[in-house]
Amino acid sequence: LLAHPGPVILHCFSSPALLAPALERGWYVSFAGNVTYANAEDLRNAARALPAELILAETDCPYLAPQPVRGKTNEPAYVVHTVAALAEARGEDADTLAAQIDANASAAFGLS
Repeated sequence: LLAHPGPVILHCFSSPALLAPALERGWYVSFAGNVTYANAEDLRNAARALPAELILAETDCPYLAPQPVRGKTNEPAYVVHTVAALAEARGEDADTLAAQIDANASAAFGLS
């Protein structure tokens, strides 16, 4: 990853030990439904520590459905639960965070 010339996205982030290197390198960190699980305080702590311009959210379909729909096959519509959990953990408004994540995704994927 160090040699990759473009943006780096840590997909389905589940390794809080990688947060410091990701921050040092300006990598995007993408959270999936597992951040909503009761035992995932380490992931929520990572989300709190992440600058807003590096946070992303995803579904990781068909796995890791967020807590409100856990046990179901995950689908894109459920990302709203992940964003809500991230916003709550960060003490932010969910709509504001969703707009930031949208802007981050556009930048990461060269859509802007």
